[in-house]
Amino acid sequence: MSTDSTKTSSLRYFIIKYSFEFVVIIFGILISLLLEQNRQNNIEIDRKNNTVSQLINVIEEDINQINGFIYLQNFSLRSCDLILDNLKKKNAMTEDSIVYHLSSVGRALRSFFPQQGIFNQLVNSNLIKMINSDELKTKLFKLYNEDLKRHEVQTKEYDKFFLEYNYRLSENFFLQDSWIKQPDATDPILIESFEFNQQYYSERKIFADIIESKSNIESYINQLYYLRDIFMDLKSLCLREIDES
Repeated sequence: MSTDSTKTSSLRYFIIKYSFEFVVIIFGILISLLLEQNRQNNIEIDRKNNTVSQLINVIEEDINQINGFIYLQNFSLRSCDLILDNLKKKNAMTEDSIVYHLSSVGRALRSFFPQQGIFNQLVNSNLIKMINSDELKTKLFKLYNEDLKRHEVQTKEYDKFFLEYNYRLSENFFLQDSWIKQPDATDPILIESFEFNQQYYSERKIFADIIESKSNIESYINQLYYLRDIFMDLKSLCLREIDES
């Protein structure tokens, strides 16, 4: 075999050898990059699922709060009906009962304020982009950026009325009362002292106050039912998101 042929064969061997090694190295690098990308992706999915799990817990707490406030508002609504009925029947109730139920109407001041920290965490950390369900993302943004902001505005108007209502009770009945914090307490109102003001109770103003209170309470109860349905729907979507991840 000639020297030139030997050199050519050797060159071909080295080219094939090193080309193969180069391909193996590149292939190994690509596999490593892919595995690392998958690892990072799994970490992000776990972070997203953990945050969605926290959101589920918060939603459950908010649903429980809503149920408590529905109970509270219905308690106050019943007091509105009793006072209106008593005003029409010209004082069939005792003074103690009248003042108790007037205070109960004012207790409707307590309003539901949802927790938004976990949703903000989802958005600020960009984990919201990891959510697979477009329906879930759309409904989350609608709830926290639209529905709850509208609810907050309505709640401020609602609370303003009841703050003024409670001030009128204190001013005209020298009423000192206290309310148990739990919305669904069985006997939530303690009347410490009062001086019954028959003249004020007989005026048209108190009648108008109770009618307006009843309207506000009924409106707020409808809001609470609306929000509870949304939260329950979101909880189901969150559970599905985790199961399908």
